[in-house]
Amino acid sequence: MKSKKTFQRIAAVDIGSNAIKFKQFRIRRSKKLYPLELDTFKRIDLRLGQDVFETNRISEKSEKRIIEELKKLSKKVQKRNIKWAGICATSATRNALNGSEICSKIEEACQTSVSILSGKQEAYCLRNANTRKIENLNKPIYVDVGGGSTEIYMLNASKELYESFDLGAVRIMKGKDSIKEWEKLKAFLNLLKENNADALVGIGGNIRRIFKILEIDKYNPLEREKFEKIRINLSKMPVVDRINLYGLAEDRADVIVPAADIFSFILEHSNINKLFAIDWGICDALAYEYLNENLS
Repeated sequence: MKSKKTFQRIAAVDIGSNAIKFKQFRIRRSKKLYPLELDTFKRIDLRLGQDVFETNRISEKSEKRIIEELKKLSKKVQKRNIKWAGICATSATRNALNGSEICSKIEEACQTSVSILSGKQEAYCLRNANTRKIENLNKPIYVDVGGGSTEIYMLNASKELYESFDLGAVRIMKGKDSIKEWEKLKAFLNLLKENNADALVGIGGNIRRIFKILEIDKYNPLEREKFEKIRINLSKMPVVDRINLYGLAEDRADVIVPAADIFSFILEHSNINKLFAIDWGICDALAYEYLNENLS
């Protein structure tokens, strides 16, 4: 009788502005494959940005739910003897006056450390984005559009260019974006244009959903003209029509247009005409870094 195959697993959590994401990975041993295989994914619909961008604080109701949900996940992780690669919080939490306090409570509940990433740290995470399924990438920029912020990374030869901007889908929807931040983004995009950026690799649920609506494989190129058509069509639709026509969740249907507007701005000012989308995020970055540090 063959012995049952065992896998080493690691888990990570991203406490974002639009939702909390939990990913559990199996570690692959083959050098021919990407070392992480997604085993479990859970998305918890909790829009922290709605609290923070209005009141500068995470509400008591949201705090209670975060701790409850993460405590449940942590118990499962411990029970299955899975290693924590990390729990991190991004834009909404770093902007919240009580963000550090809540992270301390999460640490106590989950018995593991919680990091609040700076915008720069979040942008630098993009350097490990898995683009193995995309062919013939030359000088891409990696763009992660979240609920509260947008991060961009580009590698040109040995030169790394990366930055974070307080421009996110929830933030824009709430009218909390600033002209100053758009100008900062435009100046950075001019720098990327000077470095001959020629493709955009999009990260996040909104860009993946646009590819799905268009029935295009996310690892295949989407031309800017086609992207602009669907962006404009979506912007003209009431939220309820986006839900009914495309099966979008309510908390996706309202933010998909401001997210698309950010991608559109980036395409225009970097002079890029094709974009891709990948299944990747901060959880993947945490797991990949943990793997390199502990299991190499």
